[in-house]
Amino acid sequence: MNFETSVRIARPIDEVFAFVSDPGNFPQWNSAVQAVRKTSEGERGVGSTYSMERELPSGRARNEFEIVACERPNEFVIRTTSGPTPFVYRYRLSSENRATVIRLDAQVELEGAAALLGPLARRAVKKGVDDNFAALKNVLEAQRSGR
Repeated sequence: MNFETSVRIARPIDEVFAFVSDPGNFPQWNSAVQAVRKTSEGERGVGSTYSMERELPSGRARNEFEIVACERPNEFVIRTTSGPTPFVYRYRLSSENRATVIRLDAQVELEGAAALLGPLARRAVKKGVDDNFAALKNVLEAQRSGR
């Protein structure tokens, strides 16, 4: 299942990229993510690996993922290497009128009953991602105002 979504954030592209490209920040704006732990040595970047605890409709799940592209400040890509609901998330950022537009191209493999629900499952997953993008916008724009 593939889908795209985007959000406009009233923050500079460098700040948005720095926040989004740090997996340690995922729990602050992704409602399913409970915790992220780096599992590789060295600096964060392409090839870095992580373990992510998520709360899914089917229950608690663990995914392992890696950073497969990180081109500051325009592109950040992660893909799962193990766990349920394999995915590739490609975040693309651009500056527009002193704000940042972040676009997500997502490829998600649904399993079991979710795969059988087709369009209904696609809408539910996309709504969850849209809600997470709204949370990301709120977190980053609140930092600017000092809230």
